[in-house]
Amino acid sequence: MIANLLLAAVLTAPPASELPVAHAVEAALTGNPDLLDAVDSAAIAAASLSSARSAFLPQITPFLLPSLRDGGAPALSRYGVTASEQLPFGPRLTGTAEAARFEEGGDWSSFYSLSLSQPLLRGLDPAVTREPLRVAGRQVGTVGRNLSIQKRRTVVAVWSAYLASILQAELVREAAGRTERAATILESSRAKEQVGSVSRLDVLRAEQLVAQSRSQENDTRNAREDALDLLARLLGRPAGSRWRLVSPERLPVAVPAEEEAIEAALSNREEVVEARERVTDAEFQLRIARSLLLPSLDAGLTWSAAGSGNRLGNALGSQGPSIWTLGFSSQAPLNLGSQLAARSQAEVTLRSTRRGVDSLEADVVRQVRAAARRLATARDRLALDDTNEGVAKMQLEVAQLRFSKGLTDNFFVVDAEGLYNSARVSLLTSRQQVLLYELALLAEAGLLRPEEFLPRPAPTP
Repeated sequence: MIANLLLAAVLTAPPASELPVAHAVEAALTGNPDLLDAVDSAAIAAASLSSARSAFLPQITPFLLPSLRDGGAPALSRYGVTASEQLPFGPRLTGTAEAARFEEGGDWSSFYSLSLSQPLLRGLDPAVTREPLRVAGRQVGTVGRNLSIQKRRTVVAVWSAYLASILQAELVREAAGRTERAATILESSRAKEQVGSVSRLDVLRAEQLVAQSRSQENDTRNAREDALDLLARLLGRPAGSRWRLVSPERLPVAVPAEEEAIEAALSNREEVVEARERVTDAEFQLRIARSLLLPSLDAGLTWSAAGSGNRLGNALGSQGPSIWTLGFSSQAPLNLGSQLAARSQAEVTLRSTRRGVDSLEADVVRQVRAAARRLATARDRLALDDTNEGVAKMQLEVAQLRFSKGLTDNFFVVDAEGLYNSARVSLLTSRQQVLLYELALLAEAGLLRPEEFLPRPAPTP
């Protein structure tokens, strides 16, 4: 009864939808949880850059300071606006426009001022002023490169899980075929035992082959379900999601040669670009540390004017003579221990980051060469496995023919069946390994662009 219900449930279940690997990549790039975290980090970095840019925009602040006093001396009320702007190359502009009066019928007075200040020694280097903006921009670049790395890893992970699911599905079919062939051998052995042409040992050997085949089939089914669950997780889909997968014959892009891959990796890999950017960071830190060792000397130019009147409009319109003021201010601290230490640290950091770039470039070259060697080995292994599979299939057919004609016992059939099964599994695995190693070489070379692995529009007629 239960078996009938299960069969009915299977027969009435909706068929799984087809999912080509390009659509799987597309789903992962929009729904993978780890990738979405990287996207959120990029959005946060962009907001931080916008905040840093706003610090170099005009800062305008109106103010209203009315005063009310019950008895006693009259209260002074002030109304106006202040404005300032820090220019990214060093100068700072500040301005004030203010109107004030004593309450209880007093006259209005107005005041205007505009100041320009410019560091002449410490802080003269524009890098000092622009550093917050540069750091925010660098953070955007760093997070963007991390997002690109995460996208590349997502594509590799999806292809790996997709190919693993296909491989396990093929292994399930191979295991089921082996179980069926083992059952045929067992049935034939039992029939031959009844007529006395084979011994009991042949039947036991055939029964053992059936048990091994069923055990292998169960293991491959479990492995297939595990691979599909991993694929669902990468796509951001719930566990248990199932699809009809389409085995890809090749990658959608060409695989470069070893030297081309090395050249591309040294110029395209996000890790290498980020390491070189850290050298630039260290150079800026050294520039800033050297600038901060200088004594401060700031020049300031100020224009101011004032007016008065019995009404607000008169006070604003009747400006008195304007005054121009040019001044200098300077400070020279005697204890420069922290500044000297900062410069020494910046020099050491610069040397260290430069060495890090050299080491990283050498590591990248080694990684690309290793990926190229693995790919070449996988291609050679595929050619050998293809030949071995044909030989093993022929041996199995000969052993089955000899056993069916009673020329030998089933020992050679069982042995040939094991060899053929191993050859088939090795061939199927090698086919997938070639694609995976091609994908790995593209990733190590920095040539794996996620957009090239997305579905392509159908050609127009």
